[in-house]
Amino acid sequence: MYVSLDKIKEISTPLLEENNAFLIELKHLKEKGFDKYLFFIDKETNLTIEDCSTISRLLEKSLVEENAIAENDQIEVSSPGIDKPLKFLKQFSKHLNKKFSITYIDGEVKKTQEMKLIGVNDDTLTFELNQNVKEIKFNNIVFAKTLISFK
Repeated sequence: MYVSLDKIKEISTPLLEENNAFLIELKHLKEKGFDKYLFFIDKETNLTIEDCSTISRLLEKSLVEENAIAENDQIEVSSPGIDKPLKFLKQFSKHLNKKFSITYIDGEVKKTQEMKLIGVNDDTLTFELNQNVKEIKFNNIVFAKTLISFK
């Protein structure tokens, strides 16, 4: 049985929303004798292991009932990880006052800088760079990744 990833996303989106989560990425792997679906999810607040476990059980039940996956298929739910770039505007608010590596379009020029996120307002992110404030529209961001600090 094969159901498209779009169909699986369609079935899973309402369930994720009910649990205040959203899908970052969905991967499908063919294993020997079964399929594995990797759901990378996030929340606007901190995503916990308990959140992932609960959502995993709910997704598996729902997808089996909808005949989108077989009973012996596997589902794994996790956060995308700190090493992954942020893809959606709603991911930024929980990273206030953290340092980012940002690649963005400034006029006609693509720039990459390390800046501290100090605000999220509608579609604009506000960063601090050398005690100066820099506002960047989300749609001008090419790449944004939090930097890990060991301070």
